Amino acid sequence: MKGCLILTVAIAVFSASGLQAQQEVPLTTLDALERRLENGADTTFVINLWATWCAPCVAEMPHFERLQQVYAAKPLRILFVSLDTKKDQDAVAKFVDTKGLKNEVWLLDEKNEQHFIPAISAEWSGAIPATLFVNKSKGVRIFKEQEFDYQQLENSYLSIVQQKN
Repeated sequence: MKGCLILTVAIAVFSASGLQAQQEVPLTTLDALERRLENGADTTFVINLWATWCAPCVAEMPHFERLQQVYAAKPLRILFVSLDTKKDQDAVAKFVDTKGLKNEVWLLDEKNEQHFIPAISAEWSGAIPATLFVNKSKGVRIFKEQEFDYQQLENSYLSIVQQKN
């Protein structure tokens, strides 16, 4: 009986303190990511390539979060694709929880950089942060190897949205 009481009190304390289970960060491959983009119809995808150890990547994340909030009623999807290693999956999940990220977060499960870097963009040197803008219905695939401020990010998004099919 005493053990049940202690467990009940522990559950109540954790519940009252607002602690939640850590969000899972699923693995993805380039093929799976491309399939996701194919199913987007008129959606504009903004795929941010980042890592937990990249200070400029972390600094720009709030701008991507804000863009999704501002254009929540539009067909826009922000995807954060982490380039941390697979063994860091729990650390990435903890990072996502700590930062309170609301957009989808994936961990890229590709081992061969010589394959996945040019597959994402022939223009990509491999440096991060980097962002890929894709809208299949408009035939748009734009890659930018840079850190964004909010205005630059919003302008890039709006330039795609305003293009005619």
